[in-house]
Amino acid sequence: MEFPLPEEIRRRLVPALERNLRLIGWHEILTSTAPWGVVLMLFNWARFDVDGAIALSGIYYLSVVVFEVPSGWASDRFGRVPTLRLVGLAWMAAFACWLVLGDNYLAMAAGNVLVAAGYASLSGTDVSFHYDTLEALGRADEFADRQARIVARARVFGTLGAIGGGALGLIDLRIPFLISFVLAGMQFALTLRFEEPPHLGQADSVIGQVRRCLGYLSNIPLRWIFGYGIAMVVLEHVAFNLFTPWLAETLGDTAEDVGATPLISGFVLAAMGLIGGAAARLSTPAARRFGVRPVLVFYGALSALIVTMMAAFQHIVILVFVVLRSIQGAAAPILISAAVAPHVEQRHRATLLSLNSLGGRALWGAILVLLAGGAGDNVARTLTQYALISWVLVVATLATAAVVRRRHGTVAL
Repeated sequence: MEFPLPEEIRRRLVPALERNLRLIGWHEILTSTAPWGVVLMLFNWARFDVDGAIALSGIYYLSVVVFEVPSGWASDRFGRVPTLRLVGLAWMAAFACWLVLGDNYLAMAAGNVLVAAGYASLSGTDVSFHYDTLEALGRADEFADRQARIVARARVFGTLGAIGGGALGLIDLRIPFLISFVLAGMQFALTLRFEEPPHLGQADSVIGQVRRCLGYLSNIPLRWIFGYGIAMVVLEHVAFNLFTPWLAETLGDTAEDVGATPLISGFVLAAMGLIGGAAARLSTPAARRFGVRPVLVFYGALSALIVTMMAAFQHIVILVFVVLRSIQGAAAPILISAAVAPHVEQRHRATLLSLNSLGGRALWGAILVLLAGGAGDNVARTLTQYALISWVLVVATLATAAVVRRRHGTVAL
């Protein structure tokens, strides 16, 4: 696009936007490196049983629902950079809660709410910030390939966080929370160097913004992408939510004595990160070769297969399937963002992506709350329920994709 700015401001802005592009990769690394993710379910399982751990997960996802649209609207209305700064502040507060008051259920719940606020602020805003920066420089066509490379590199660093979190969890399950607190502080410090891209228009009121964003869904192929984005959240998490308790039981460990589970789960998550990074790199070539919708449906079916294998077999060999879990989480969001951004005005992008994430997290949070009461301490039964839900979603996305293809053809990136 052309800068609607005086030449002297344009000369200042271009170097600042180029700096954004250099820093965005590091920002992705900091937000993707999460040592706490390896130990949180074990930490909660040991203190509050499966019921309590699942309920805490439900609190997190339902909290994201509460924050998702307001954070997306704030990103479109007040800017990408201020919204990204909220991420680090919310996460530092969350990890402080877990570190100091981790044996208190209400404190853990409060930490989950704060983590949710951070992820809601990040969701949609980070990719919109990247796309807006490239668009302002007249390089928007580079987005899909650049974002794939950035995610791939971040996944490599995420593997280090997983291994480190697992190793430190052998000493004390709280130590990864401390490291995560430091990383959140670094993320906040980095955002202080970001430059807000120029805005072509201001977002409407919250209600008006939501109405306009939902209006985009009159485009049927875009509506399918939106629906898949909702299903994706569930399919991405079913194969991970109870992974560490499943692994502990497979290894013969217990909630009271987790043994080597944190370290082994760290290595498994590290392998997931590397595979996810490769999948991110291959996502756009695969979509160009086979089409966006077939590739996205394949990712969903893979996630459903993984949780099915976990439910059916409690054997270490199943880790061969489990390590593929990150493929959907790494690759699908790239294709969704690349498909959505060109068809949506700049001032609506973050809100629309937030609405998409809200729908998925609301569905997953509701599933967790519904299943928590009957879970008891039975991991296998809950995984079986996850598997059934997953295949229903896969069949739905496959059937609707076939209808959209017959009526509208393929979707180009």
